[in-house]
Amino acid sequence: MKENRIYLVTPEEMRAYDAYTIERIGIPSLVLMERAALAVAARVEEALKSRKGKVLCVCGSGNNGGDGLAVVRLLADKGIDADAVFLGNENRAKEETRAQLAILRAYGITPFSSIPEGNYAVVVDAVLGTGLSGEVKENFRMVIETMNGMDAYRIAVDIPSGLDGKTGKALGTAVRADETVTLGLEKIGLCLYPAPAYTGRVILADIGIGPRSFSEKKPEMYTRKDAPAALRPCRRPDGNKGTFGKVFLTAGSGNMAGAALLAGESAYRAGAGMVKLAVPEVIREIVQEKLPEALLFTYGSGTGLKEEEEKAFLENCRWADTLAVGCGLSVCESGRRLLELALSVRLPLLIDADGLNLLAGDENLRELLKRRSREGMETLLTPHMGELARLLGEPVDRVCDAEAESTRAAARRFDCVVAGKSARSYVCGPAGPMFVNTAGNDKMATAGSGDVLLGILAALSAQGMGMREAAETGVYLHACAGDAAARAAAGAGITAGDIIRGLSML
Repeated sequence: MKENRIYLVTPEEMRAYDAYTIERIGIPSLVLMERAALAVAARVEEALKSRKGKVLCVCGSGNNGGDGLAVVRLLADKGIDADAVFLGNENRAKEETRAQLAILRAYGITPFSSIPEGNYAVVVDAVLGTGLSGEVKENFRMVIETMNGMDAYRIAVDIPSGLDGKTGKALGTAVRADETVTLGLEKIGLCLYPAPAYTGRVILADIGIGPRSFSEKKPEMYTRKDAPAALRPCRRPDGNKGTFGKVFLTAGSGNMAGAALLAGESAYRAGAGMVKLAVPEVIREIVQEKLPEALLFTYGSGTGLKEEEEKAFLENCRWADTLAVGCGLSVCESGRRLLELALSVRLPLLIDADGLNLLAGDENLRELLKRRSREGMETLLTPHMGELARLLGEPVDRVCDAEAESTRAAARRFDCVVAGKSARSYVCGPAGPMFVNTAGNDKMATAGSGDVLLGILAALSAQGMGMREAAETGVYLHACAGDAAARAAAGAGITAGDIIRGLSML
């Protein structure tokens, strides 16, 4: 994987990097504050190109407020009419914020102690920043609600006041910004829902805090915004269908033929040279008719597999480069046995949907999975949050309340790679950094979308990617294909098949 990460930091990490930049690198805190204010002031000027009127900067007593006070001074230098509001006790304010107050007063500008009446074209929120650790207090709640009620363009400094910088949740209430100028490094809370409903457009401002500030500890989370085509596996011009990977996909059941079809077609579209589907005999004809490119292995549907079917299944496993089990499989004895056999094969294995449900309900299967890991075999689990809750034996609401932490917990419990699927998906192993996918859109919440993802992931693994790289790349490509499909739909909904076609648009 190319080193092209956009790091996402928690408030605690940001404070550590800020301190390292000041104390070890030697950039004074007032210099960092000036850079932050310059970035925000530039966005205010841009907003005023389409709006006429005054600017109001509402500032707290922390460094976030110091940024806002410096913005007022910079705007005054440009001849822009800007008022400042300073909230709180000046004696308890941060040293840098007190310095900005003194500079502003030297300019002849006296901050208001509360939001004044008047019409403002732009309001800058510099009240609370990322230091908020509990519910918004009543006095700040009233300030936030007043700002939200103003007919003005709202720009938040670093993070909208009231948002949790780690979880993205509103702590009672939060400013609804039209744009957020986040400083130095992007905060993880800005990416997680429901934060996007409060942040508006997020703009990252370089103020001098970056990789040099990490010392020996990089952030634990990151995202990507690469051109999708650049992430596809390189293809040999003299290759053949065997060169580009063979996927053996166990999927589908009597009433779920579509799952096998979607996963099989998406594996081809993602570059696999050969795809073989293991499907019950009852859906053979529909699979052959709809996806004639796929090879087939069929078995009788019933209470279990015959001995000769088990032998043939294992032979087909050994033919492949990568195995995938689960989508549309159904929770039944034959499905359980197919998963058990796949777990015994020394090949990369992806487990999805009913494969995960079978794992969750069977201790013997979970022990086989752990043994695979101990023996160095790569496995990828792709649960949505409901499946993840079943795997962990936790209530769904608890898992949904801590999606990233729950994904990591599953990776550690089963010692494998996990892609936890949600509005923001998470990819991680038992240790190391976590990828947070920020591409994609709500139209992708459609039946079969997960089947398409499984096919993409399996194809990337079969083409030689390690499971961790295949998971990150596949989740991102799937989301980008969904974005392409949504653009083509021009306001209409999309289907899983549209996402497959979106792969060709990347």
